[in-house]
Amino acid sequence: MNISKSRFSLVIALTISAYGFSQQSMKKMEPVNFSLVNITDQFWKPKIDMVATKTLDACIYQTEIKTARIRNFEKVARNQGEKHEGIFYDDSDVFKALEAMAYSLKTHPNPALEKKCDEWIDKIAAAQQPDGYLNTFYTLNEPDKRYTDMSMHEDYNNGHMIEAAVAYYNATGKRKLLDVSIRWADHFDALFGPGKRHWVTGHQELELSLVKLYKTTGDIKYLNLADWLLSER
Repeated sequence: MNISKSRFSLVIALTISAYGFSQQSMKKMEPVNFSLVNITDQFWKPKIDMVATKTLDACIYQTEIKTARIRNFEKVARNQGEKHEGIFYDDSDVFKALEAMAYSLKTHPNPALEKKCDEWIDKIAAAQQPDGYLNTFYTLNEPDKRYTDMSMHEDYNNGHMIEAAVAYYNATGKRKLLDVSIRWADHFDALFGPGKRHWVTGHQELELSLVKLYKTTGDIKYLNLADWLLSER
């Protein structure tokens, strides 16, 4: 293909111009904390109101009464040799419900709901092991098999705990669950990373939660650990 010198020059000029424009348009974007946002539109607000007034009641019922999700934490704290009930990843559902409750407290302040969160957080904290480990399935059933199967959601569960802790801290200023999460993250970081044990999470979740923990605490090691986990994958 023959391209005239003038046309070739035009192509180069346009390419340089486009590159320069793209470089100038690049800006650092940061998410806005949910605690600083009020949603008042006619599409989302009714749904948010429904979650606060109906859905969360159903979540609490399923977590406390219908299933053994909260009871598993109580069993760990009692340390009486009781066995885990339910599925190995059930801890995560407690943390997901707590995160939703935290979001709701921002838009719909509710002393009873906040008290319920604090009750659950006390039970979670009581189930944390002295070294920072936290997982009701392994602690109750197979404590000697911790971190032996990457598909068993130990990291996934606690990734959701971290997200719940950050959300509850942002909504209420209370840091008990945040401190539990920091203890677990420090425990995990001491075991896995460059020069330590190899690990690839079976279900991505921990990585993004560690970024949130870094943004909340300012501790760069959590961001570095998230980066390492992504690199390992």
